[in-house]
Amino acid sequence: MAQRPPLRPTARIEEAIGFVGCFGVLFLGVTVFCELTGRPALGWALTLLATVVAVVLLDRWRRRVSARDTAAEEVTDRGGQRPARRAR
Repeated sequence: MAQRPPLRPTARIEEAIGFVGCFGVLFLGVTVFCELTGRPALGWALTLLATVVAVVLLDRWRRRVSARDTAAEEVTDRGGQRPARRAR
């Protein structure tokens, strides 16, 4: 049986960003089409807003997980010691 390489901690979040982002592009197209043809577009625009907010929240979550993983790698690289404080 073939062995799989380990997944990055953010892999599933990035897949969710792509999935939601795909629908965001779809809703953007529908909203623009409705605006250009004079059809009601408020519902589509609000749905588009919801997808944009979801992508932003997923991206913030991905950054938080990535930073936590980077900090954990620094601790592991130093043999269990705390990472040195950085000058601000």
